[in-house]
Amino acid sequence: MGASSSFGTDAIAGFKPRLRPLFRGHLRYILLIVLVIKTLIVIATVTVVPSLQGQGFLTDPLHFWRHESSYAGSEACKSCHAEIYRRQNGSNHAQSLRLAKEVPQLRTGLPVERWDRASDSMLHLQLDSGGEIQLQSRKNSDEGFAVLEWAFGSGVKGITPIARTDDGQLVESRLTWYASLQGVDFTTGSSRRDPKNARESLGRELTQKEVTECFGCHTTGYDRERQAPARNEMGVRCERCHGPGAEHIAAVRRGEPAGKHIFQPGGMEGFGQARLCGGCHGTPPQDNDFDALRLLENTPHSVRFPSQRIVLSRCFNESFGELKCSTCHDPHVDVADEAPGYDAGCQSCHDTAARKEAAVCPVGDANCSSCHMPKERVMRHSLFSDHWIRVERQGGG
Repeated sequence: MGASSSFGTDAIAGFKPRLRPLFRGHLRYILLIVLVIKTLIVIATVTVVPSLQGQGFLTDPLHFWRHESSYAGSEACKSCHAEIYRRQNGSNHAQSLRLAKEVPQLRTGLPVERWDRASDSMLHLQLDSGGEIQLQSRKNSDEGFAVLEWAFGSGVKGITPIARTDDGQLVESRLTWYASLQGVDFTTGSSRRDPKNARESLGRELTQKEVTECFGCHTTGYDRERQAPARNEMGVRCERCHGPGAEHIAAVRRGEPAGKHIFQPGGMEGFGQARLCGGCHGTPPQDNDFDALRLLENTPHSVRFPSQRIVLSRCFNESFGELKCSTCHDPHVDVADEAPGYDAGCQSCHDTAARKEAAVCPVGDANCSSCHMPKERVMRHSLFSDHWIRVERQGGG
């Protein structure tokens, strides 16, 4: 026993001089390899993303696009895609940002006055001598002035201006034009603030981050380094969804395949497309993020964000990616105003001629969305269709 112990100790002691230099030499290589692997993992995390219908780069489309191509402008798309360009150019998407002074809805009926109860100020919208629309707030001798620069919104539901005060600060105007009124009223959410003076009554001051977010959704190819978007970037145009097209155009001119260097959102599966559209219409949570899904279910105001609500739908989750935004909405044209416009999309699944075990509505065979996607009033003067497609029952959803 003692000899065995002695042998073990002596053996270890005898091998130490030979192992230490060998181990130390290899340790350097091992650490170097580990460092390289970690670096590659970080790079892969940033640049490699799960495949979405063959578009494996789409975790952050803007990041990818800006490194692969420059913007050509929607006019450059016109020569090959004339009909699509014509339809999209007249759509509400294309009108989602305009110069305020060029928007008829904001100019009609001026001057306009509204009393701001919170600050006890009188708000005036009027044209100045240069044709600009001026917002003025006055309380006794206290005054505030701003010029409406940008009009956000196509006018389907409303148009909220961003104004610049006389000291250069951008503010979200306290007054918004609403389609349901065909006139102005206080901007949704402004009641949460109590202006303390005439200056604050002009509107909510915007941070640079908020300005970037506003322009980021309402423009194409917005450069956050600039103070304002270029005129040909205003609105959601071709390259907002398809990515910068200069390389695509060059490839076509070289006789290469037409699909090269351009992104095709129509080929995405349902959740991927919901995420792409959700960049502006509400980013949907993953199907295993139960807290976020529960919050959406219990938050009525989330009806405003269709890309978030759609993922709550049994239709969506059991279609295995077939039901997606573009099933019902052609992004190149305006959405249908009437419920029957969406029946074909519903009946492509809910019809025994289409699917052997299709669930068919026992109540009706038309105007599906009027019952299963009811309109809800979640903003001042505005209704939104609830994209949580479901059977509404008495006492619950």
